[in-house]
Amino acid sequence: MSRRAFLHVGTAKSGTTYLHDLWWRHHEVLRQRGLLLPGSVMRDHFVAAAQVKGMDALLRKLSGDELTTWPRLLEQAGSWPQDVLISHEHFSDSPPDAAAGALEELASVTAEVHVVLTVRDLGRVIPSAWQQRVKQGARQPYGKFLATVRHGPGDQKFWRYQDVPAILDRWTVGVPAERVHVVTVPPPGAPRDELWRRTGSVLGVGVTDLDTDPRLPNDSLGIVEAELLRRVNERFPHGRRSLEVTRYRKGPFTRDVLAGSAPSEPFVLPEKHHRWVRERSEAMVATLRGRSYDVVGHLDDLQPADPRSGRAPGQVSDDEIISAASTVLSRLGREAPGSLDEALDAIADELLARTSSATGSQRGINVQ
Repeated sequence: MSRRAFLHVGTAKSGTTYLHDLWWRHHEVLRQRGLLLPGSVMRDHFVAAAQVKGMDALLRKLSGDELTTWPRLLEQAGSWPQDVLISHEHFSDSPPDAAAGALEELASVTAEVHVVLTVRDLGRVIPSAWQQRVKQGARQPYGKFLATVRHGPGDQKFWRYQDVPAILDRWTVGVPAERVHVVTVPPPGAPRDELWRRTGSVLGVGVTDLDTDPRLPNDSLGIVEAELLRRVNERFPHGRRSLEVTRYRKGPFTRDVLAGSAPSEPFVLPEKHHRWVRERSEAMVATLRGRSYDVVGHLDDLQPADPRSGRAPGQVSDDEIISAASTVLSRLGREAPGSLDEALDAIADELLARTSSATGSQRGINVQ
């Protein structure tokens, strides 16, 4: 039986990719220091989360061995005498009964269950969430996305991953408040590794001497690049979508081809949305202050910054889109067509044509 089991359940867009990269890069060192990441690869934790929350469409595609992932992680946790970490943001939107069942199963293999939730301010999360959806194939314009998040039902996908009090309600049944750790994502300007240090302090393992340099370049998109990709997504009928296209679009295509195709221009939360985002954030912070969780960082980190001037993706001109599209097609070894529609169709065709191989380099990408 393990001494402590830490279950990191999200939230989405709260530095989880950064943390997963570092945890798995250093998993052997962490093991030597007493912290086990059960499983063989990071995907094991994704599959485990899918099993816990019941992602049926994915589960139908898993092999028999993959379908034993969650029980296998529990078995390894129970055989480890020190501390264990299981982490994936997909745990966050599990139904209440699924979360309660997972906590009960975890409690059977460890002396102490600890729940960890990393949280980022909504002013940064909302634009980031839209961009992530576009990478995955979404067509919804930024303005409509903001309106849906503001006025849509409370059980919509965005809030299932971002309603922090509700997530904690689901994932803390039977867990003492002092074993619930809310780790805030530092505001802009903080040291780059501050989130890494904060989570390390929760896990009780030394991490400050470990390499934190990113292994991959930052593939965050500017507003022109994101709007270009959204318009390309509109070229895909539902019948032409596939998992392979999605993986290529959000991975090699975004990272190696699309990023840097236009001048960098960061996302901003439009000023007309800032008031309700601040009110929602203040309500969340007030709820957290009223509970006895272990807060690592500062709850003030969850207050959005004052509104900044800047454009929204919908304000990007067609000339800017076709300029970026021409750069993308050049990187793909294609001549730029004469019209915007032709350029968008050409990029969509390339996305379909380049999904037969496993990696971007095998697809013949020529990055300039």
